[in-house]
Amino acid sequence: MITLGEVLTQLQDGAEVYALLTEAGDLVGISRLNEVAAARTQDPCDVALDAVAAFTEQADEAAWVQLMSRLHDTQSPGAACLSEMISWSLAR
Repeated sequence: MITLGEVLTQLQDGAEVYALLTEAGDLVGISRLNEVAAARTQDPCDVALDAVAAFTEQADEAAWVQLMSRLHDTQSPGAACLSEMISWSLAR
């Protein structure tokens, strides 16, 4: 079983983030991410990396609990973690 630390390390790599975005299959989230990236004239992976950084630095306890609950029974913890972090970041 992968640890949260391993997932967070995985989320520091742009190529890995791209693969996880595809694996997540969150079409609504990917669409929102692409819209934000276009508005900022950034690559979607860079926006995703920014979301990971913002979450790890600024998320409160409730956000971390929500993240951990999403990871509980998932087959793809990296994708679930990334999806949750992006959703949290874009909702702010």
